[in-house]
Amino acid sequence: MVTDYKLVSEAKVDKSMIRKIGEYEFIKIIPGEKNVQVSKITQTKITEPIVQEDEIIIKAYPQEVKLFKNENKDVKYETRWLSMDNKRFDIPLADIKTIHSLLQAKNIMDGNILHLSNVLSLVIKQNTLKEEINKIKHEYNAEEEKI
Repeated sequence: MVTDYKLVSEAKVDKSMIRKIGEYEFIKIIPGEKNVQVSKITQTKITEPIVQEDEIIIKAYPQEVKLFKNENKDVKYETRWLSMDNKRFDIPLADIKTIHSLLQAKNIMDGNILHLSNVLSLVIKQNTLKEEINKIKHEYNAEEEKI
């Protein structure tokens, strides 16, 4: 039985994004550098400076992410990537495991599947938040005009 997937949300990455993924770990999408990094922050003593270590986990960044769901709430993504060597490629409708495997096959992915999941959900959630903020601003401005 084939289940139809419907577009739920889509987003384009035009700014750097960051998300906390652990107590001292952050995931960063950096379009200017065309990569995704994990940053680890350590401080052994309060009197010593904070040390930040960055590791590139994906040698590309997602320019566009489209989220699809079916009736069973199964999730698939359509993604467009730009690699550090300026090669653009699309990954058609696929689940997270398939996307991870394809990125590994291209020698672009050094991170694990959880990192990839965090990256894709960060992009979608950031866009959803932006839409909600714009909606609230629009409603506020409409109320201001009535006064």
